[in-house]
Amino acid sequence: MLLDGRRAISCLQLAVALGDREVTTIEGLASADGELHPLQRAFLDHDGFQCGYCTPGQICSAVGALAEADQGWPSHVTEDVARALSLRPHLDKREIRERMSGNLCRCGAYQGIVDAVESVAKGVE
Repeated sequence: MLLDGRRAISCLQLAVALGDREVTTIEGLASADGELHPLQRAFLDHDGFQCGYCTPGQICSAVGALAEADQGWPSHVTEDVARALSLRPHLDKREIRERMSGNLCRCGAYQGIVDAVESVAKGVE
């Protein structure tokens, strides 16, 4: 889930404690007319899911990860931190894997997940 546009671990959030904060779940990513968010479409196009259990969290986390990159947040593996702070980190597969490393997929669809995120990242770089 996204909480005020940032990644949050949904199972650690009490809804009553969120007050009037903005909560976005997988259902809120699609447009009002039902058009899928670019990451939702990319997960379909790149087989970024198998059983579907982790897919909502993976997609919401990817949305948050791309937003963090857009804001210039470096990750643990960002090689050019100065570039990241002034522009945007280059989101190669290594960088994407690090940014998505907190999300587990029990089916092992990681390559499709990374490919999906990379395709959207390249579209906005």
